[in-house]
Amino acid sequence: MTNMFKKSLVALAIASASTGAMAADLATGTVTRNVSTEYLEVAPAGTLTSNAVVLELGAEYAVNDVITLTFTGGDALDVDSLPPFVTVAAAAPEKGITVGLISTSVENGTTKANYRVTDVTGGATDTTTGITLDFGTLDFDSTKAANGINVAFSAVTNTGLNLDTAGGALRNEDLFAIDDQFEITIDTALDEVIDVEDERETFVGALTADQLVFTAAETAAFDLSADVDGVDYSVAGNFSWVKDTDANTAGIQATVGTFAVTATGAAVCTAPVVTATALTFSCDVLDQITVDIDTGPQGSDVVLPAGTFGVDTNVQYSFVGGTDSDKDLDRAAAGAWTLNGSETFIPYMPYSRDDLSNISQIIYVTNSGTQSGEISVDVISADGTTTNLSNADLGGILAAPGVTKLTGPIVDALTDAGLLTGGSSTKQFALNIVVNDANDVISVYSAYNVNGSDRGWVQNDSVVVNRAKN
Repeated sequence: MTNMFKKSLVALAIASASTGAMAADLATGTVTRNVSTEYLEVAPAGTLTSNAVVLELGAEYAVNDVITLTFTGGDALDVDSLPPFVTVAAAAPEKGITVGLISTSVENGTTKANYRVTDVTGGATDTTTGITLDFGTLDFDSTKAANGINVAFSAVTNTGLNLDTAGGALRNEDLFAIDDQFEITIDTALDEVIDVEDERETFVGALTADQLVFTAAETAAFDLSADVDGVDYSVAGNFSWVKDTDANTAGIQATVGTFAVTATGAAVCTAPVVTATALTFSCDVLDQITVDIDTGPQGSDVVLPAGTFGVDTNVQYSFVGGTDSDKDLDRAAAGAWTLNGSETFIPYMPYSRDDLSNISQIIYVTNSGTQSGEISVDVISADGTTTNLSNADLGGILAAPGVTKLTGPIVDALTDAGLLTGGSSTKQFALNIVVNDANDVISVYSAYNVNGSDRGWVQNDSVVVNRAKN
């Protein structure tokens, strides 16, 4: 009796180990297909075929139990692609089983396929736990798959009770994962510091070169994706410092060696086209791109502007038998050239032409530090032309500790540069005040008078940028 009791405990333990640890598993055998949104856009409208939908049972099933596969994704499933029967032969210790499709339904874009267990075969001690049902590949309408397709499993007994409820996340799987196909990442940003000690003609350390490296690539390994036909790049920034070596040719013809564009891989790229605000070029395929910028070949009298850079990317793509399209990627921040000094931008300042005196300016620099710094000014005319007034042009004026008036030196330098001669009676400029001193100790006050009584205060960015440090 005792021995029989022990054998019963052993048999129970074996049965528990073979069934209790199992769970319904749809995710392991069902492999997701990755599809790009660009493919769905340009591929011929029609069918997306999934990988095989594979379900491993995790409980004991009997005739008339019902297995339900639920497909989300905008009523995309072609129900005619569902197999009418799935049969697995008995192979001890697993039983054999046959399930047959009894109904399908669609509600709110969700399709349910119900399979009834029609036959269970095998030995009395065999089990349905661990049986793998392969429903094969299924077809979906590609025009309804933009948000992806998921399949989930559930089951009930022939009396309506929930069956095979364990498994958690393994009970569902994405048949199609949809994602944008292209991305751009910045590998090495532009980051040099313009040296005010060298009249802003070089970077700190007497350097003249900087390098930008970025990669345009696919976001994942796609099973279905669009074909790349070309990529246009635009490095946005302030390139007004670039000298034009040929005034008779449209655009800016930079000195040889100022710009170089190279690809790490197989991409073939065009020569860059330069404007005051961008550096543009095209490549035939996605790749890692290096843009070398060297101000040295232009000579030593180029005044470099501080500012930020970004990379704009447009990818052209298509699919055989489909259509052509293109996409602008989000701008990628590509670094900045900064200044080892103070820079204050005055967006508007009126001046009188020639000897007219009805407009006067009020421009002061306040230095709360303990050292004096040279002052230079960039003058931007109404047509966008920039004139650099060096410290020598301004009579060698310094921003000494305390308050320094800039009004007179700027007017004299504008006159000497011929910027106040001829044309309309009032000249409008924007002024960029550069001081060779720490950024957080310099502030600028800017205003003007008309006819000696009507004062107009001009908001500049010294309060926003220079003074609000933390």
